[in-house]
Amino acid sequence: MAQRYVYRLSPTKSSVTAPYCIEERQYYTVSEDRSLEPFGDKCFILRGPEDNTVDVEPPPETLKKNGQPRIYTRIGPSLYKIDNIEEEEEEESLGSSVWDSSHAMILYCMANPEFVKGRGLELGSGIGLGGILSTIAAGLASGSTETSASSGYQSIEDIANTPAVENVADVEDEGEGMPGFDKKYAPVPGNLAKLILTDSHESFLNKCFANVNKSSFPPAKVEIRQLDWNQRVPNEMKGQYDYIIGCDCAYYFPLVNPLARTVAYTLQTSPYDKVDNKQRVGGTFVHLGPDHRENIQDLRRRLSRGYRMHCRTQNVVLERYDLVPLFLDSMNDVDEQLKEEIHGETAGFVEYQNIETSSFTSLEAYHHEDYDGFNGEYFFPAETGKEDYGGDGTELDFGYGTENY
Repeated sequence: MAQRYVYRLSPTKSSVTAPYCIEERQYYTVSEDRSLEPFGDKCFILRGPEDNTVDVEPPPETLKKNGQPRIYTRIGPSLYKIDNIEEEEEEESLGSSVWDSSHAMILYCMANPEFVKGRGLELGSGIGLGGILSTIAAGLASGSTETSASSGYQSIEDIANTPAVENVADVEDEGEGMPGFDKKYAPVPGNLAKLILTDSHESFLNKCFANVNKSSFPPAKVEIRQLDWNQRVPNEMKGQYDYIIGCDCAYYFPLVNPLARTVAYTLQTSPYDKVDNKQRVGGTFVHLGPDHRENIQDLRRRLSRGYRMHCRTQNVVLERYDLVPLFLDSMNDVDEQLKEEIHGETAGFVEYQNIETSSFTSLEAYHHEDYDGFNGEYFFPAETGKEDYGGDGTELDFGYGTENY
């Protein structure tokens, strides 16, 4: 049996929409005492748009045993599937599992795949699924396809930064993961240089290694490293990233200041282009968290007033459909079921039991045009002590504030 949930951005309530959805599955077996026992770990399926080229009516209205009508939603074909992702055993720990903020970020990246390019950085990666799936999702939305290990050129730097085989879980073939081995890698954006997954907890980084392997993420395109926001930003990371993402990182107020400082010093500059006579946005920071989290507005103010960054917020509404459990005779039937569900008589219509909506705030930020990447100690009010008030006694706010769409 498979317990299933489908996540999508609300087409009517969300400022950001995309015709994609995510399915989360957990398989169970029935024991001798008829209790359900988990079979493996969670799997995630990135699904494409519904096939609207064929005019198909939803299933006829029927009633359940309790007399309530059956309700349906429609899903698209499976684009990519990741099996048996690893989570931290201590589920109460921050970053130990895949939160709804990560689902929202994955769908946000599918709606805005153009910003996932160059060198990327995820802050507070936890077990890594948010950054991994967001990048694969952006690749799918931008038209990327799976690649083989032998199809692309690897520079000496890429090979040097490839995770060692002993750090990657479940390597079945002795040659798997090594240069030249003909295996399929996930469809990441073609203009992605590298994704850096970071966290301050070593146990989470070990899970990142395992999940990078399980997702078949191209090893030349990913790096995993420890990063503590409370420490000074390493020189080799300053101003290096074309995009930075974070899922509910402003969880506690004490995290706001070190998080803002880390973003300000690692994000690529956005200089004024004298030829085009406008500012050229070099790096973008995107943070997603529940809209009830007051610290998101504290983070916006800190970035705007403390680091003179341009900021805006948008409302993102996530819908979660609790699907009717799926019964399979064998795990060998999974791939056939994925095809039949879309191309069979049901044409992608699946029955669900309940729907819940969650509202999130997306915070986007980029640098002031006068920040050159080296003058932070003199340019950032948070560093000079002039954050609170300007020369005329008014409160400073260098960003363009909050825009809701």
